[in-house]
Amino acid sequence: MMFRKHNVLITGAARGIGFSTAQFLAKAGFNLILLDLKKGPWQKQALNLGLQHKVKIQTFVLDITKVEQIKKLAKKLETQKIDVVINNAGVLSAHNLLTNYKDQEITLTLQVNLFGLIMMSKYFLPHLEKTNGLLINIASGAGLKGMAEFSVYCASKFGVVGFSESLAEELKKKVKVLVITPGATNTALFKKGFGAKRKALYQPADIAKIIGEAVLYQHKYKTGEIIDKCKHLEP
Repeated sequence: MMFRKHNVLITGAARGIGFSTAQFLAKAGFNLILLDLKKGPWQKQALNLGLQHKVKIQTFVLDITKVEQIKKLAKKLETQKIDVVINNAGVLSAHNLLTNYKDQEITLTLQVNLFGLIMMSKYFLPHLEKTNGLLINIASGAGLKGMAEFSVYCASKFGVVGFSESLAEELKKKVKVLVITPGATNTALFKKGFGAKRKALYQPADIAKIIGEAVLYQHKYKTGEIIDKCKHLEP
């Protein structure tokens, strides 16, 4: 396949949208560098995925809230060609009034969803600049429209959208930056946040297809563009 020499890095790759995206891209012939917070069965599943599709898959344990860990991995991979970085890792606390959120929940949400994403972008941009690569940041429909009892999550995802649009202006023709804003997706993250309050509209494979096609057909998009603007959001 034409993508055998192309390498894609994905954060939050152990399950949900991240692993589904890995499945889509492996099938398309991409080599993968998969990152997640903890060791687990996902690593063996990833290696089996590589054998199934005859692509190279590497797995690394990384806490994206720890800058030194990001810098260390970026250094370790500096000789590897990286064509695409997909910042997918995220957290979502159960819905709550702002005054009822624990301080730790607020800190963790902003650290993972925004700070970690920014730092991953910062330290892997040199890799992408070498390949005139693609940076895809996974935001959310909650980054386009505020929702009661999700103020902190919305703040983090609005931040991802704003950061991505600004970075696109900064990088111009060096690296293309795209934003994906998924709607309610049937993941463990969604169930934790919404419980029975709202039904999921998508499966992880649906969003993975959107992300995968953004990689495959990136030439169709302008840098800074938001893909899947969640027009289905409830008024």
